[in-house]
Amino acid sequence: ALLVLGAISFVLNQLIKRSLNAVDDQGEPAVSLLLVAVIAVVLLGIFFAALFFFMDSRTRTSSLFFYLMTIVLGFGIFVPWWQALIRTHPLLWLIHFLFQTQTRLYLLVYWTLLAVAACVAVFYENARCSSESKNQQTLTMIRKYFHVIVVATYMPGLLYDQQLLYMAAVVCMAVFIFLEYIRYFCIWPLGQTLRHLLALFLDERDSGPLILTHIYLLLGMSFSVWLFPRSCISSRALSGTGALVPYSGVLAVGVGDTVASVCGSTLGEIR
Repeated sequence: ALLVLGAISFVLNQLIKRSLNAVDDQGEPAVSLLLVAVIAVVLLGIFFAALFFFMDSRTRTSSLFFYLMTIVLGFGIFVPWWQALIRTHPLLWLIHFLFQTQTRLYLLVYWTLLAVAACVAVFYENARCSSESKNQQTLTMIRKYFHVIVVATYMPGLLYDQQLLYMAAVVCMAVFIFLEYIRYFCIWPLGQTLRHLLALFLDERDSGPLILTHIYLLLGMSFSVWLFPRSCISSRALSGTGALVPYSGVLAVGVGDTVASVCGSTLGEIR
């Protein structure tokens, strides 16, 4: 546990330090969003964990309070903080950023279709397989489907618009962690549904009350982009072998881990 906490502390420290340096050097809104998002989800987690230690989170009243406090803290503290960092209105900047090039619109449509496909896959697998009938090999194959989807998501972003991929990964991280808060605290109306849907992807290696597999996958793919934010800025992009740095997450986690896991489960033997 101490090693895990130490690793998390180190990574957060590096992300915050590099984000602050990038913000100071470039005034880049997409990079400063990482700083705000990381601190926001951590503070929200601490706040709600302390709050629901003294009250039942499963009631409608607690759920309503959860959403209201998220809105108040988000628009009252975190959004103004991001606005102060980027020195412009976040909504105006976001609209300009998303519609700046036609490539970004194509990527957003493509990613939306992949997200819909992933949701359909989750519902289909839950309808097809019960928790009693799943086996380790089937579970491994199901998990690797999502590795393939993530690789298909990241590669176009890395090739055509790393800045958009950077920002999209930050938003996905915040959404994933927020949904895990909803699932863990069983917040109405999505908490119980998320518990049921994500139960399919658990095995004996998953222990404890938190389900973090999908978050680990996202972090493994994104760290190589987040830790080197200047690679997302064309004017100071990495050159030579350094240009491969943003692809390390896709190669190691998306491709390497998937191939090793599938080959191990299909060709390996238990002795």
